[in-house]
Amino acid sequence: MITVVQLLVLFFGFCFLIVSPALAVLYFVAVFFYWRAWRKDRKLRLKAWEETRKLASRVSLQKERERIAKMPEWKRKGYSSPTKYLADKERLTRRREQDHFLAKSYKQRQKISAFKKKLTSIDNLLKLSPIDFERWVRHHVFEKEGWVVTETRTTGDGGIDLVLNRKGERSIAQCKRFKQTVGEPPMRDFYGTMMSDGVSRGYFVTTGLFSLPALKFAENKPIELIDRRVLAQKYL
Repeated sequence: MITVVQLLVLFFGFCFLIVSPALAVLYFVAVFFYWRAWRKDRKLRLKAWEETRKLASRVSLQKERERIAKMPEWKRKGYSSPTKYLADKERLTRRREQDHFLAKSYKQRQKISAFKKKLTSIDNLLKLSPIDFERWVRHHVFEKEGWVVTETRTTGDGGIDLVLNRKGERSIAQCKRFKQTVGEPPMRDFYGTMMSDGVSRGYFVTTGLFSLPALKFAENKPIELIDRRVLAQKYL
């Protein structure tokens, strides 16, 4: 689209052409160089204006950020009052705590369920014969922990069921396939056998539980107690 300025340039050019072609050529050359200089200057001005605008925009943005940073948190979050903000924050905190509690409860229920299944497996050990139970203990409890195990049931060796050897250490084990609680008397007899045999440590393994007197008797003595709960948690 031709502008008014361009029409005037062409008009004066034709006027000079009528008067003198040479003068017209000089005129158009002068106009061309002037136009090129003007265009270059215009580009520089536009570039300077764009940089100034960007700088002003950055300064304005920085001021806005500083203004927002000085605002209370409830205003920055877009709330109209601190009361509503605190209420929502409390609600969110409770929801997170509830989700955490539910997740923890679910994991706990899974652990309890798995533990109950293991206890059921312990009950299945009651179906084994005494010798088969000793062999189960030998393989699943002691041999897995690096003991060299010798069975003594068939020799009737003073109530000792298993003799354990590992790196120069000698111990003994008694295995009781009990459904009921193991009391103090069997524990006392086992300790007497340990003393007479001169071993460094004894292991009393049972599918049942130990009574409180039995636990108190074994306290501070070199006797390791392995009941149904320990079997379920550690060896199944």
